[in-house]
Amino acid sequence: MTVKKTISLSGLALAALLASSATLACSAMGPKTHVGNITKIDREHHTLTIMDVESQQPITFSVDNKQLLSLNSSAGQVIVRYRDGDNGMLVATSIQ
Repeated sequence: MTVKKTISLSGLALAALLASSATLACSAMGPKTHVGNITKIDREHHTLTIMDVESQQPITFSVDNKQLLSLNSSAGQVIVRYRDGDNGMLVATSIQ
């Protein structure tokens, strides 16, 4: 095998490995858990929206006042554990 082909195959293998680790992130964290980057903090409506790393879809959670105060930035990756709310909303139980 030539050096050029070896480098190309190594690059493809690395890309596949990195993609699979992001895909497994939420599943590996357990049930009722999502991992993602914060895209919006709505302090008026008490919600937090993340871009889920597994599904690449936005997910919005209802958050309480204490959780809102701990969210001092609208950037960064978080792990959100949640429960199903009565109104169909996902309710954050912890945010790391």
